[in-house]
Amino acid sequence: MILNEVEYNSRFAEPKSICPKNELKEADTRAGRALAYALDIRKFEIELYWKRATYFWAFIASAFAGYALTYRKSTDNDPWLSLLFSALGFVFSFAWYLANRGSKFWQNNWERHVDLLEDITLGPLYKVIAVETISGNILNSPGQFSVSKINQILSVFVTVIWGILFMRSFFPVDCYKLTLFLITISFLFLLYWFGKSSNQITTPGLHEKGGGQKNNIVQ
Repeated sequence: MILNEVEYNSRFAEPKSICPKNELKEADTRAGRALAYALDIRKFEIELYWKRATYFWAFIASAFAGYALTYRKSTDNDPWLSLLFSALGFVFSFAWYLANRGSKFWQNNWERHVDLLEDITLGPLYKVIAVETISGNILNSPGQFSVSKINQILSVFVTVIWGILFMRSFFPVDCYKLTLFLITISFLFLLYWFGKSSNQITTPGLHEKGGGQKNNIVQ
């Protein structure tokens, strides 16, 4: 079910059984409490975002160290081990990319809630950007870059590099390499297809969880 902003605001109206809104402190209203929760959850999502990044970097760095070690020491098992480590790096890098996209989705969700709740509580503090004159050279002047977007692009780059190393280690082909290749590709597919949230929203707007999209209200 898609809500418009009027319907969204009505969900935070004070029940008639309690004192009128103008007799409550702003932080004690339903909208005020919801705004505090939204800000806390947004902060929590950002903290989780960087904790996940650290988690994936640890595995990716370990896979890279293993790949580099097998590449330097020439033995008969090197082609097999190189493919194994490159497969691990490839899968974890791709999972990191998907996790970045998922984290960004939920961070944007709570930022949108903050934008809406500000309008009915303290005012447009969060959504107004105060920009001063930008001076200085390109090395030390501030820039409007998104840290999360840069991290997401970086995860794509790392995934591509691991994909190249994975294909390089695949040849010459034998039955063991072919088996590992098929397993790796299968898990990449499983991560992308079955790793999606159960609440798939394809239409922009304010959606109720579990409300479906058949009885949509035009925004």
